[in-house]
Amino acid sequence: MLERPERPAGWLFHQGARVANPLDLVVSVEDTEIHMVFSRDGAYVPAVVRKPSGTSPFPSVLCLHGGSGGLGYSFLLDQMRRRGWLLDRLLAEGYLVCMAEGRAEREDAYGKVDDAVLDHVDVVEVFRYLQRLPDVDARRIGTFGVSHGGELQMKVIAEMGEGPAAMIPTEPAVIEFLGLKHEASDEEGWMVADSSGARVEERLQYNRPVADEEIDLPAAMKRIDGISPDVQIMVMGRDDDHLQGLFKKLHELLDRSGKQASWTTWDHPEHAYQWGPLRTGDGYAVDDVTVATADHVIEFLNRHVRDRSV
Repeated sequence: MLERPERPAGWLFHQGARVANPLDLVVSVEDTEIHMVFSRDGAYVPAVVRKPSGTSPFPSVLCLHGGSGGLGYSFLLDQMRRRGWLLDRLLAEGYLVCMAEGRAEREDAYGKVDDAVLDHVDVVEVFRYLQRLPDVDARRIGTFGVSHGGELQMKVIAEMGEGPAAMIPTEPAVIEFLGLKHEASDEEGWMVADSSGARVEERLQYNRPVADEEIDLPAAMKRIDGISPDVQIMVMGRDDDHLQGLFKKLHELLDRSGKQASWTTWDHPEHAYQWGPLRTGDGYAVDDVTVATADHVIEFLNRHVRDRSV
């Protein structure tokens, strides 16, 4: 298990044979559905779904929180209800909203561990599950996620190649996806190595241009080259974030590879502000930058997901 001071430990993985005909589970809680999706090693992955009014099939947005996964359906329900300002706006625009996660993150295992299911594999299964749902138009699914939820989107599309009509990796912490060469923690007994060892957040200062030599460029381009050019990708940064240079590098490499990629950045003091604030007894107290950011997100999704011609 992984212990983090701000969150409880999450589930990781277990070995097992892949099941040919998985049994997915659905439970309704008021206006919300809890879907337990079978992943490829037999673990159940939680996905919390809310449907808009109207007649299905609906366009859909798969939303991914930041930080490690493995927190379970109760955490996802809490996020949807207490920090659901953006999700409420998406519902009003006619989207079926799905908030999901994978199992607990194994830092620096991406591309190096072959015998375990990692968190992005769970998200792939959730995406494919959404495509099968009768209430979802499989041709009109978008993705949105912040921080690690931004990196998860890139890992998912690198594995699938296609599927989402549009993606918004927001403040995407693509440390593993790009193979960032960072210093490991001396306190943990690690040596300085290329993208390996325990990360020390205060040492990850990349609010500056990131050179090709600072990442695993061949691995990053191989992952990016396999992405369908039909997928619309908007990389969203935050001006003063310590990884802003890495967010820009992701857009640069997407553009270099000929993908349909755009870049936007906003000035806000809070990481992951794009979800909107926590609900209080009087509702949400939302600042102007958050409203403008959400308007931009929704305009992009409406153009490339909800209103796309298929």
